[in-house]
Amino acid sequence: MAAEQHGRPNISASAKSTRSEENAELKRLFAVIEKVKNKPDLLKDAEQRTEHNHMLIYVYARVVLEGIKLDDPFADRNHLRNEALKAINFLKVTIEETPNVLSHTTDGKQFVFRGEEPLWIWVFPKILRLLGHSRCLDLAEPIEGFFQFVILAVIRTGSMWKLLSSIILYLRETSSAGCKTRRRVRLEETFQ
Repeated sequence: MAAEQHGRPNISASAKSTRSEENAELKRLFAVIEKVKNKPDLLKDAEQRTEHNHMLIYVYARVVLEGIKLDDPFADRNHLRNEALKAINFLKVTIEETPNVLSHTTDGKQFVFRGEEPLWIWVFPKILRLLGHSRCLDLAEPIEGFFQFVILAVIRTGSMWKLLSSIILYLRETSSAGCKTRRRVRLEETFQ
């Protein structure tokens, strides 16, 4: 209560420990990224490269994609757009290098904010939340282009064909829900 009276938020111990865990995790992962950046030959084979790229996507999604504050009325729209475009381009380059990264899974304990699901199931919603948002309407084409790129990458990688139907079904279901959201946004804008 005293913290609230002095203008400081009252943060529970569990929230502090989560933030502390998150900061420690990011610090540890940034150290690994820097180490590999300085000595790329540390990655001996395709499996290690895929694991490293998985970690890069995890960190990038946590820092950049989740850092895009869509509901902040003071956020610079151009900055939001540029961050989203950089994220899309980063994902494309990384997936192009190691397409199998899309199906990469973890034990569910390796990362604070990542479960056992394949990477594509974890990362797609972070991109799709931008699609149809009133502040990101001009990103529809690059986002749709990203998903077309992903589908083509899966098609070109024989070992990933089994994912194709799941990815297409997921995108179809979320896009039909997104169409309803876009119609709702247009209606809200019309009546404001």
